[in-house]
Amino acid sequence: MSYLWLAVCSNFAYANSYSSLKVYNIAVEADDITTRALFNAASKHFNFIVKYVTYPSFDAILKAIETGNADFAANVTFTEERAKLFEISRPTNIEYTYLFSKKRTRLNEIKIVGIPEGTIYGSLIHEYYPELLQVSYLGHDAAVALLRSNRVDGVVDAINQLKPMVMKGFEAEILNDQIPIKPVSIVAPTGRHTDLLEQIQKYAHSEAVQKILSAAIKEYQFTIREQSLRQTVKKSGLDLNRTYKVKSENLDEYTMYKEDGSVEGISVDVVSQACDILSIKCEIISKKDETWESMYSDLLENRIDILSPMIISQTRKPYMYFSEPFYFPEVVLIKRENYKNNVYGNISELITEKIGVIKNDFYDNLLTRMLPNKVLYRYTNQDDKVEALLENKIDYMVLSRVNYNHLLLNSEKLLPIEEETLIGNFYSPQVAVAFAMNETGKRLAPLFSEAIQMLNLPKIVNKYNIIPDWRATLLAEKKFNRYRLWFLFLLLTLVGVVAYYLHVQSTTDNLTRLKNRRALYRKYARGIPAWHTVVYLDVNKFKSINDTLGHAVGDNVLKVLTDRINLYWKGSAYRMGGDEFILTSDDRDDNVLNSIANLEYFVFVDSQRKLKFSVTTAIGISQRRNKHMTLEEVLLHTDAEMYKAKHRSRELPPSEMETSEEFTDSDSLVFLGN
Repeated sequence: MSYLWLAVCSNFAYANSYSSLKVYNIAVEADDITTRALFNAASKHFNFIVKYVTYPSFDAILKAIETGNADFAANVTFTEERAKLFEISRPTNIEYTYLFSKKRTRLNEIKIVGIPEGTIYGSLIHEYYPELLQVSYLGHDAAVALLRSNRVDGVVDAINQLKPMVMKGFEAEILNDQIPIKPVSIVAPTGRHTDLLEQIQKYAHSEAVQKILSAAIKEYQFTIREQSLRQTVKKSGLDLNRTYKVKSENLDEYTMYKEDGSVEGISVDVVSQACDILSIKCEIISKKDETWESMYSDLLENRIDILSPMIISQTRKPYMYFSEPFYFPEVVLIKRENYKNNVYGNISELITEKIGVIKNDFYDNLLTRMLPNKVLYRYTNQDDKVEALLENKIDYMVLSRVNYNHLLLNSEKLLPIEEETLIGNFYSPQVAVAFAMNETGKRLAPLFSEAIQMLNLPKIVNKYNIIPDWRATLLAEKKFNRYRLWFLFLLLTLVGVVAYYLHVQSTTDNLTRLKNRRALYRKYARGIPAWHTVVYLDVNKFKSINDTLGHAVGDNVLKVLTDRINLYWKGSAYRMGGDEFILTSDDRDDNVLNSIANLEYFVFVDSQRKLKFSVTTAIGISQRRNKHMTLEEVLLHTDAEMYKAKHRSRELPPSEMETSEEFTDSDSLVFLGN
């Protein structure tokens, strides 16, 4: 009886404690995963109760906060107008935003876009895509109606609309990389919950909460895409009761057959994880000692459904279907140690050398095209090819760099082979999954492409892409089979320092210490956003400075100009070579123009040489383009504008380059010609 009384008292005390907790109404839209993750974490940390109240639109949420019907709402972008209506925190997280459409597209590819009322999206899109016609809508049903009636090409909305839109068959393209969507905040009614709002905001900035938000978003996006893709699989006509036959070549990093019967590797993980996402049954039926030629024949004869890895080539496309590529290895030539060092710099020069390949694989076809009329030495597997190289039957063999690293690491003895570094990486193929040329393969290929896009490919690749440290380290490890921990630590530190130094040196201009041409092309390899300003700057009559006063003075002029760039330019700066500079910025137009004004003219003073003269620059500008463009396209425009400016400067009277009066008499003059 006493135990029963104790239990009743405990439950009563817990109920009283729970009922004494403060309850807050949190305004949300359906499937607002971000707000729920944030306030679930905050409620546990600050010991309060949350009650989620669903509203039909974002505009309705703001009205609920304004009228005091709700206590908090998240994912609100700061504006001056909203700051007058609400208590608003500092930004807490980013808001994932999507363009929903019937066929996946981007903002620069459409003409009419739907914008939800009461959001910041309209002004953002108008600023960066002013040519787009906007149609406002209120609520999910209105957005769906716009899309299905073809009144718009796409509609913009936040992540809470991802699930209902995708499940209705619409495509989703993330917009966070197309327009600069500002981070969002938490709001509360004016004059209420001010202290708690500040506490929640600070807690939201903590590492723990940011991890929770990131994990919740990733899991939510993955789950939605998986559900949608599985629906597509059910409608595709595939036989979901059968097991699809897979073969995979025994090749280090791609496929490794273990003694316990298990199989692993990049290719194996990609195929198995894709099959799991698609919810179809796949079985690897290949054997460790099976040749590539046999597997390839099985695919062509429709005896198997899937073969991986397979390098995409135009000659293969008539005979099989391909998924999207999932790996881009570097291909190198391997030779015997110290064989003809520093002789060949291009693969086309290997006319007299014996080169080994695996029969009928991609590299066989590649070298046949690259080296026409040359006899290649063909082997059935990699082991035979390596043995032929060691026995001087061939002079070179083709491997991916990672295969080469695996070969060195897994060898029981020290292999006297090395990479032909002077030729280096001569090709980077696209590795994909291949499917039989039949109706089943036709259906599987696009589904696998969708599934592969959902995989964490860097994680899969890095799991097997073992890159050894310096070759000297590897050789020493093979030879002595021991290292002391302190020595390994020092060596790895040295490698890191050297690698970092080489990286900095390769992307930095030695004279000005600005970034160089390589850094510019690496940063903008995928093009330049429409809102980025690009400036092409060239020093007028720089050749005359060098010819008249010497290259040392010319170098000092460039250094002074660099100092001014670093002082006035709010963005990135690159020296292309000579007296040419490229400047990029996403700052406001007025700030950019003010900065440029400080770079058009300056006075150069060299007290050591008693020189003082004016320097002007020719400048070409590209601002507010209508679309995302390649770097070459933008530079072509700015280069043309710069030369127009230079031409105008040549129409002016020649400028004087003179020694300063404070240094010497006034009749010491040097004139710059045009």
